Amino acid sequence: MILVTGGARSGKSAFAEKLAAEFDRVVYIATAQAFDDEMRDRIKRHRARRPTAWTTIEAPFDAHDVIDRLRADCILFDCVTVYLSNFMFRPSERSIDEYFRLLIESLRNFSGQSIVVTNEVGGGIVPDNPLAREFRDRQGLINQSLAAAADEVFLCACGLPLQLK
Repeated sequence: MILVTGGARSGKSAFAEKLAAEFDRVVYIATAQAFDDEMRDRIKRHRARRPTAWTTIEAPFDAHDVIDRLRADCILFDCVTVYLSNFMFRPSERSIDEYFRLLIESLRNFSGQSIVVTNEVGGGIVPDNPLAREFRDRQGLINQSLAAAADEVFLCACGLPLQLK
């Protein structure tokens, strides 16, 4: 598993896509939901960048079930941060921690290469409200778990990837 992290517009998705392009059968797991025009435009730009030969599966929830059934050379999961935000506003019988434990387990057990994109959200100011602080803290802890499970970790800044692990 390769983890690619960085701030907003740091080049992490483009770098992850470049890594995935080395493989023949790529499945792109998209986690975003198009709730507004800005997100629809963002999703459209991401789709336009991807090779047409790649298979895209939209999995805003239960991505571990999708990954467990996949047969491909490579999966590109983009992105963990949006995936977390999906769960923050959805009542569920499972805890958020359990969903991410299942996701990491599925990514580690995938028979091909898994490439995971996530945001580094802890480098800014302390959020001014409890929900934003909870999100930041959860994201930081999830990123630590992903990095511990990953074989390689890259931090992107200004479009440049730096290998951390």
